[in-house]
Amino acid sequence: MLICFLCAMVGEANPVLEKVTVLNKTKVGFATLHECECDGIRFFLAVCGVGKVLSASGLSGIIVAHPEIDSFVNLGIGGSLDAEKAPLLSAVVGKGYVQHDMDTTVFGDPKGFLWGLDFIETPAEKGMVEALSKACRSIGLKVTEGVIVSGDTFVADEEKKAGFVKEFGAISVDMEAAAYAETAYVYGKPFTALRIISDAVDHQKEYELYKENATSIGSDVAIALLKQTN
Repeated sequence: MLICFLCAMVGEANPVLEKVTVLNKTKVGFATLHECECDGIRFFLAVCGVGKVLSASGLSGIIVAHPEIDSFVNLGIGGSLDAEKAPLLSAVVGKGYVQHDMDTTVFGDPKGFLWGLDFIETPAEKGMVEALSKACRSIGLKVTEGVIVSGDTFVADEEKKAGFVKEFGAISVDMEAAAYAETAYVYGKPFTALRIISDAVDHQKEYELYKENATSIGSDVAIALLKQTN
């Protein structure tokens, strides 16, 4: 299986790149795409940028340029919406993805409804969810499967976070996963996302303290996934 990991930031990608051999580096629109090898296993890793537009445009370009890629995994850090289920430095594997800032409720639609696709929650590919959760457990990492919500806002407001739990049953919030998920869905490509929890209670303070630890853990999961799927 030829996997492409998708990261928003260079800081999320570097811990993986430091552990593997980079064979080639190219630009696909704004995204930087690395062709890599780890213990004889070939894979790709892309840094697409922060936010939904750069995520969707980057993934679209990669799918068109490299149709041989079998599946995509969004690798990154995120905030917890339930500190008991998804505590600091644990893993969340997305089973479904919602854009919390998609809002056509003025027309009578539910919050997050995607016109044309006609659903709220974009599903992950079941086999990828199972494989990614297995990779987490193989390195002794606590993992929770659930809904990830995304929007073009770094959310620290407690009332908004509680709303995401109530409206969507969400367990983690970020700025990219749902955009990647929708793009992969319309192209028919298997997708899931991994979020290592960088902040669970005091979001801004914890993010600054634990973001490097979280990205390092994410790289360990990525390597474990490569080895178990090849």
